[in-house]
Amino acid sequence: MTMNYVDPSELRLSGENPYMMLYNEEGGPVTTFVSLWRIYLSPYGEGHSLFLRSELTGDQPMVWTDNIMLTRWIQEEIAAKNNPFSDSTLKAIDATFSRSGNCLTEVTHTVISRDDEITLTWYDFLPAFAGIRGHDLSAGITHGHYATYVPAQRVKVTRNGEDCVGQPIERDREGWKSSSAFLALAETWVRARPE
Repeated sequence: MTMNYVDPSELRLSGENPYMMLYNEEGGPVTTFVSLWRIYLSPYGEGHSLFLRSELTGDQPMVWTDNIMLTRWIQEEIAAKNNPFSDSTLKAIDATFSRSGNCLTEVTHTVISRDDEITLTWYDFLPAFAGIRGHDLSAGITHGHYATYVPAQRVKVTRNGEDCVGQPIERDREGWKSSSAFLALAETWVRARPE
């Protein structure tokens, strides 16, 4: 039996993408949306981008980054077109990023800019699982990705000392217990090569 060890797709980025969709109540609208990118490999090098929409931002999408070219590329190529963060005219605020903790207990990302200190914490983890979403040119899906997902049952989001009120909800991913907040480790995006 022949085993394939190389994905023939074009490698686009690799890194981490901790993520949250928080709710004030089950079945209600998303009240806080967090997408944090910690990228190690991309066409624009390494860097970080935080996309945040919450009551802490007046329900407006905001962006912080330490690599503006990487952020604009993520907005243009990776973010879904209906995603509020795909708008590359959004102001990108210069910031520094740090990470602490571990995936067994809790992970905290801290983002500091001239006017903001933001902390994002994931904890009370469920068992991790590996996920894959392939590309399908016949369906117009040009990109696929792989990741290790570590679902969090509890989170904390703080901006300048003010906490957001939303929490994650339970989700099922093809039989795996998950939630709407998770760490996405070793996240790797690929693009189908033209046929």
